[in-house]
Amino acid sequence: MRLGAALEIRELESQDEQQAIDAHHQLIAEDSEFLPTWSADEDWEDYIYRMSAGRRGEHIPEGWVRSGLFAAFDQGDLVGRVSLRYELNEGLLQVGGHIGYGVIPEYRRLGVARALCKFGLQELREAEIEHALVTCDSDNIASKSTIESCGGLLDAELPEIEVSDGPSKLRFWISTRSIR
Repeated sequence: MRLGAALEIRELESQDEQQAIDAHHQLIAEDSEFLPTWSADEDWEDYIYRMSAGRRGEHIPEGWVRSGLFAAFDQGDLVGRVSLRYELNEGLLQVGGHIGYGVIPEYRRLGVARALCKFGLQELREAEIEHALVTCDSDNIASKSTIESCGGLLDAELPEIEVSDGPSKLRFWISTRSIR
């Protein structure tokens, strides 16, 4: 498989519903998710409004932070997503960080994750965030490589965070000024 000339990265829209739900179910099977905080009984228009409002800092539930969700498309096909947090609470400071991305299995190892991470770093830079925290599972070699290729430096103080279920987490900091 090959990617087209350029990925289109944008917020989800009405016409993306079926592709996004299909992607969500595909990643759920891998113990991940594509649509953060989405529930099958939520109206799609309400969901995309909620995600867009969260990016603007509106209608944020208590304990949550301003965040955005963007999807990547290759010639109209949904291939991945990036979630951004424009601020960190205590939980996100430990695990989660500013950027989280997911790529549909058949589009992995084609540079989609790197493009999503770079897009996220640019978006954060525009929001005047100078250093982004990005975490990954300690056994996720592909994600670790993606983060490092975007300039990620392993956190010297808290390199690995133990979590109750699953592998430990690695924490990386990336300067948003270094991304072009």
